[in-house]
Amino acid sequence: MFRNYLTIALRNFRRQKGFNLLNITGLAIGLASVTIIYLFIIDEQDFDRFHPDSDNLYVLGTHRKSNGYEYTSAYAAGAWQKAILDRFPDVIGGTQVISMGYPASFRDRKTDKILLSENVFWVNSDFKDVFHFPLLYGNPKTVFEKPNGIVLSATIARQFFGDQNPVGKPLEISHIYSTDNKYVPLTITGVLDDYPSNSHIQPDYLISTGMLRSMMTANNKNWLENWGAGPGWFLTYLHTKPDADIDKIKKLFNQVVQANLPKDPASLTEPVILPLKGVHFNQDLRSSYNNSRIGDIKYLYIFASTALLVIIIASINYMNLATARAVRRAKEIGLRKVLGSNRRQLVLQFLGESLITTFIALLAALVLVVVLLPLFNVIAGKNFTLAHLAQGKLIGVTLGTTLLVGLLSGSYPALYLSGLLPISVLKNARFTSRSSDWLRKGLVVLQYTITILLIVSTGIMMKQMNFIHRSTLSQSGDQLLSIRWSGMASLDKYRSLKQRILEDPELQVVTLANHLPNQDYFGSLDHDVTFPQLGNQPHRWAGMKGDFDLPNAFNLELVAGRKFRSDNPADSSAYLLNESAVKALGLPLDKVLGMRLTVKRPMEESNQKREGTVIGIVRDFPFRSIHHTISPLAISARPDPEDQIMYIKLPNGKFQEKIAEVEKKWKQVLPDAGFDHWFMSEEFGRMYEGENRMSGLFKAFSLLSILIACLGLFGLSSYLAERRTKEIGIRKVMGASLLQILRLLFTPFLNLLAVACLIAVPLGWFMMYRWLEDFTYRVPIDAFIFLLSILLVVILTAIVVSYETVRAALTNPLNSIRQE
Repeated sequence: MFRNYLTIALRNFRRQKGFNLLNITGLAIGLASVTIIYLFIIDEQDFDRFHPDSDNLYVLGTHRKSNGYEYTSAYAAGAWQKAILDRFPDVIGGTQVISMGYPASFRDRKTDKILLSENVFWVNSDFKDVFHFPLLYGNPKTVFEKPNGIVLSATIARQFFGDQNPVGKPLEISHIYSTDNKYVPLTITGVLDDYPSNSHIQPDYLISTGMLRSMMTANNKNWLENWGAGPGWFLTYLHTKPDADIDKIKKLFNQVVQANLPKDPASLTEPVILPLKGVHFNQDLRSSYNNSRIGDIKYLYIFASTALLVIIIASINYMNLATARAVRRAKEIGLRKVLGSNRRQLVLQFLGESLITTFIALLAALVLVVVLLPLFNVIAGKNFTLAHLAQGKLIGVTLGTTLLVGLLSGSYPALYLSGLLPISVLKNARFTSRSSDWLRKGLVVLQYTITILLIVSTGIMMKQMNFIHRSTLSQSGDQLLSIRWSGMASLDKYRSLKQRILEDPELQVVTLANHLPNQDYFGSLDHDVTFPQLGNQPHRWAGMKGDFDLPNAFNLELVAGRKFRSDNPADSSAYLLNESAVKALGLPLDKVLGMRLTVKRPMEESNQKREGTVIGIVRDFPFRSIHHTISPLAISARPDPEDQIMYIKLPNGKFQEKIAEVEKKWKQVLPDAGFDHWFMSEEFGRMYEGENRMSGLFKAFSLLSILIACLGLFGLSSYLAERRTKEIGIRKVMGASLLQILRLLFTPFLNLLAVACLIAVPLGWFMMYRWLEDFTYRVPIDAFIFLLSILLVVILTAIVVSYETVRAALTNPLNSIRQE
């Protein structure tokens, strides 16, 4: 029986090559799309699950409330880990990790090679007991025993020593905090295989905390004795028993913490325990980890919905074409029923043909996936290889989807064709039912609706991203070269280097300022600003610090007053305010200019405040992510002592040439410091990585959905033209023009498109309104994008439908009329 089904299926494939090619192509594109999206979703969901016993690993963090400000951090006070291990038997292990934020310089004195990295962690020996620790070289039991021991990642080891085993070789570290900007010798004790990309920490260097012993006990304060009111905060991880009651542990441990903390009615500090596998999607931890390590789970739902929409379009094509082409197999069905075939056998026959078609499409889809994978990596910011395609979860989901698509796509054609009455079809009676026509029309409407939704979504996302990149800072980003200065050298060295750079007449703007744009995990820019004339009431504003050329480097637009002048030493105590600051004061511009103010960080003592005078007001600009409201800002002409990036405005067309010149002068002034540089536009790319990724993927899958829809429309218009061949011939004989015939066949599609528009427009508006709610500053949802999307679909439909219609219209009417 199966052999008979297969033989008939293969005969039908050969007989209807064009029809089957359209089906296989559409299904292949759809299956390739969903396979790639599945790969992305699985990778995101598997963040941090490669660690042993990852289901029982947790982050011990802190929830704080102070002066109306509330936040959650992945950092815990130094005394907490030992306390929780001592008191709760269900917590069977843990480790503390120190991350200092600022990058460290590593130097191989023998080759004088210097590398910089922010992915530096100081760890205890229990790190290897909690986390995945695949050592390529070294003894895992002793790698952290030496106070100056360091473990390199495989990538870093190759950059320094090639393919050699570097264990036992020396390496030097310089860091703004841990070494006071001096190079300190270390000994390499191991090489760690690179962590997968879906890990919330990516260690380039793991250093024994023994190196920090003096720092951790300075000023008679032991970091490991801090309960939450002093220095000593660690990224703290816990390993629990499988049946541990986390909520109970957290509740009881909070009582322990409160008993050891000094009472402060103005603030609250309490522990939180968060599952490690949930870190990647925890938006509250953006201030604790690199933004690229924290994702947004709503994007997974959006990508999953996109996969569903694309495969629905491909399935619609199959169902439409299969039911439409039923006339070709009507007599076959009638004869088989007369000869004794029952409906069940016919259903199995047509479902089998559908499954064969779908699995052939799957083979073609796998070829497409292999070809498109490098391009997808670029769009999605991933590093997938062919090995990722062989993982069991992906194979299972892809095969399951293929089977489901095959059954669903073939179900209605199978049920419909098997239900045809043999007497009717053998008499050449009209056997197409009203229900099949309505279903086909409904499927075309659904296909149009999905296509319009994807195009509208892509258009609005692109418009929003363009709006983001048109901000004051990002417009300068392509020309602003950022060079890391923090901890490199004194301000005297900076002034010397700046003077040398400005000797080039094409480099006229050099400044030192905060790391901009300010990402969530960079640390707070908050300052307490007071005005003696207004009663010294503190205002919690952002503070930006740089030298005199900061406003020119960032193209800040002056609203009132003046900018800093390098020929006026008194401007070192001058301030610029933004428009939001003036609005917060509720005073006219002329009243604010000339006012005295004091500025200090919230944690600084009152004697550390700096006094100055307001000399100018600049227009608001987004110095943080556009997800945040532009807050009041005070800009100082004195660089921050720690947060320092050097900015140089480069002339267009000479980027590489000027970077080489700057690096040469850098090495003359700072021979022992690494030259770590990037363009500010790259920082904006990192800041909006999720949004850029989503926009790029939507563009790609919108194009694919349009292609699949066009294939379906081509097949359906071909069928309609064929079905009305005799009618077209008669109309031509009666004098109908080509335009009239085009209108005859194009009008049904236009009517279906009109219905789709009534559904897609309000649904698309609602979807995009919800997406834009995440942005404080956003573009309006205007009618132009909807009209443009609909016009694009109309044009594509006209092109696709017209091809077959014109071909039918140009056929000799005598041949058309003779057709049975």
